[in-house]
Amino acid sequence: MMIRTWLARVINTAIRTNNSMKRRYLVILFLLAAALPLKAAMVVSALSGAKAFPNPWRVDKHSNTSIKFAGMPGASVVKIFTVSGHEVKQLSADSQGQVPWDRTNTSGELVASGVYIYLIIDPQGNETSGKLAIIR
Repeated sequence: MMIRTWLARVINTAIRTNNSMKRRYLVILFLLAAALPLKAAMVVSALSGAKAFPNPWRVDKHSNTSIKFAGMPGASVVKIFTVSGHEVKQLSADSQGQVPWDRTNTSGELVASGVYIYLIIDPQGNETSGKLAIIR
């Protein structure tokens, strides 16, 4: 919010100043605009390696295997939801950026077959999401 207020103030000041000052303000705005995509690129790269496997999880192939979430920063949080948006379970990654899911909900019951949405949130608050299928 502060950046937005500052940016509005800079734009309003640039409109009311002479040409040389307008150029200075435009340079500032250009540099600010050029820096914003860099932050977005860093967010993508911090979570770009995050994945869930095996996906799909199948009872005939993976009956003794947990679903693993890996490739995320340590202490990240993984939230698992149904496609209707109900939270199934929340998990916390270890220092290696990994966490297993035993396919149970918060009550300890096995979840049903279907598609689930996972949301990974790193310690800085950056997010990524994906889909996961369970076939029983």
